[in-house]
Order: sequence, then structure tokens, then C-alpha cells
Amino acid sequence: MEQQFFEGIESKEMEITGGSVEVPILYRDIFAVAGVFIAPTLPLKELLPTSKLVPVEFLPGKGLIGFMALEYRDTTIGPYKEFMIMIPARYRPRFNPPIFPALRMSFSLSFEVFVWQLPLTSEVGLHAGIDIWGFPKFIADIDFTQDEHSVTCTLVEKGEDILTLEVDKNRARTKTYFDYTIFSVKDRELLQTHVNGLSESLGRSFKPGAARLILGEHPISRQIREVAPGKSIQTMYIPKGQFILPEAQERLPL
Repeated sequence: MEQQFFEGIESKEMEITGGSVEVPILYRDIFAVAGVFIAPTLPLKELLPTSKLVPVEFLPGKGLIGFMALEYRDTTIGPYKEFMIMIPARYRPRFNPPIFPALRMSFSLSFEVFVWQLPLTSEVGLHAGIDIWGFPKFIADIDFTQDEHSVTCTLVEKGEDILTLEVDKNRARTKTYFDYTIFSVKDRELLQTHVNGLSESLGRSFKPGAARLILGEHPISRQIREVAPGKSIQTMYIPKGQFILPEAQERLPL
């Protein structure tokens, strides 16, 4: 992977529960798959912490919910796994027409998302995520299996199935840069964090149904079921990537 991706980064030590971490956190080797599903806009709004965050709509009355499974093989806080459930949303948009913001995010690989759930397998990552960014993190079991056609990730908390995500593999092609603007809530403020990433090779598909979701009976599963996600409309397959998680750059009123 590209070491120059991390050149010139200045870090600082930040105290967290049980110790400290260097921020930005550097993710030097990641594996990830993601699926984006259509869902009715109204129940998505109920998951957002403020009406100032507006769901991105793919069609009138139809927003999006994304599921991303990540294996961090090499980071500055050690290896671990994480599962992100996110809602593409914009903060106080002057205009919010359907289709166009969603297409812009999809084709530019520049996403704006509210992180609704963020289970993981690392105690250090748990405390750093909660104490610094206010991420909705909890410890869970996250397991990957794959064959030549697809990648499957299972998410379980205390023996109770939350969900299984299956994503078809797409041919990973050229090196690609991507970024996320991530919204989270801490101290009654909306934090905005800009995450820059690099994929050595990225596979994308806009084939409907290229990702599948199986829900358990966990409380989070039931909440997702109430959102009623339909068919997936986009998938991503990142066999090898990197990204940088800095401290939040902006604090906005809820």
C-alpha cells in the first residue's frame, strides 16, 4: 500500500477511558464490503438525531440505508473488525431534490452519512470512538467468510444474531480515492468528521440485489425491519484499502 498516503500527518495524544490514543487514527490495511439499500424516507428520518439532517433520496419518498463490514488488519490501535450502519444524509441543505445528491455521492465516492450503529470487536476502538467522536459503538462478534463469488459477514451480540450481509464480489479495478463526511452526536452537538480513504483496487456494482440482508431478532434487527429496506442498488468491494480518521473538524447545533 502507499506509505505516502500518511505523509505529513501530525498526530496528538488524546485521553480516553482506560488510556490514550494518537489521533488521527491511521488505518493502514483494511478489507471492506458494503451494500446500499433503498428504504422509505419517513422511517429513516426517525433514526436521525435532528431534523436538520435530511435523508438523501434516491427516488421521491425513498431514501437509502448502507451496511458496511470492515476488517482492519493494521491500524495504529491494533487490528479489529467493525460494522457500520449508516444513513446518507445532508445537513440543512438549501435544496434536497431526489436522485441528484445520491448520484453525486455514488459516482464521486464522496459520501455524507449519519452513523446510526457502529459495533466492533476492540475495547480500545470502543472507548476511542465513544469518547472522542460520540459514535454509537458496542462490542459484538463480527465474522467474515468468502468464496470466489461473494463475501458474507455475520454480526452477533452476546449470542443473538443481529444480521448477515452478503455482497457479491465485483472485479476490483484501479486505485481509487474516496471520502466520507461522517455525522455523529456528542455533548448535545452534531460532530462532522471528514475521513479520507484510498482503495488500492475497488469493485463497484449498481446491479439491483447484488447485496442481501438477513435479519435476526435482536432489538437492532427489529428496528431495521421497521425501516423496511428493500433491494440493494449499489455494492462496494475493497480487498485492500487505507483511511485516516481525524478528530472532528466541525461542531454543529442539533
